[in-house]
Amino acid sequence: MTALGCAQFVVRLVQARDGKEEMRQWSELELLRSLAWLKRMNARGYDVTLRPAGPHGLLLLDGLQEADLQRLDARGWHSAAVVEVQHGRLQAWIKLSGQPVADALRHQAASRLASDLFRSGSAITVAEFGVLAGLTCHAPGMAEGPAARYALLQASSGTVATAAAPCLERMAHLPDPSPPPRLAVPQGVARKRSSGRAR
Repeated sequence: MTALGCAQFVVRLVQARDGKEEMRQWSELELLRSLAWLKRMNARGYDVTLRPAGPHGLLLLDGLQEADLQRLDARGWHSAAVVEVQHGRLQAWIKLSGQPVADALRHQAASRLASDLFRSGSAITVAEFGVLAGLTCHAPGMAEGPAARYALLQASSGTVATAAAPCLERMAHLPDPSPPPRLAVPQGVARKRSSGRAR
């Protein structure tokens, strides 16, 4: 949490059995004070995930493998935090800036990274909520009871990716997508107006 550098977090609890969902918004200190309660809820079958609240400069990639992290590092996309959700499956929080970044730019950067990694053969997705390290995941196929695996924090540098600034600058100067062309109506043909009545 500290590595993400956020003042507020949205915490989501989802009961794996019936999909019942609860949401909380807490400061980092409130979240730390609530860890014992979150662990109890996790033991009762709730999956606990979180995301930054309000504007932020982070993106989250899910489904990564160690080789994907190495490819990202080689391109200057160092992770601010990495969580191993299950054996071999990683989530990486990438910090684009220490300041909030417009949602459109964050989404473009996330899509670009996921697309690049997908071309490398990895099934990467862009996620909104990340798994909280130290808790278990109750998704289908995951071990339960004493055999349940805890999500492990692999790295927490909190650094801003060096490739982020030039990437955001390039995307900010790209022209907005042009609207689709309007269909031309041949001369002498009047547009039909709908009466609004059901036929």
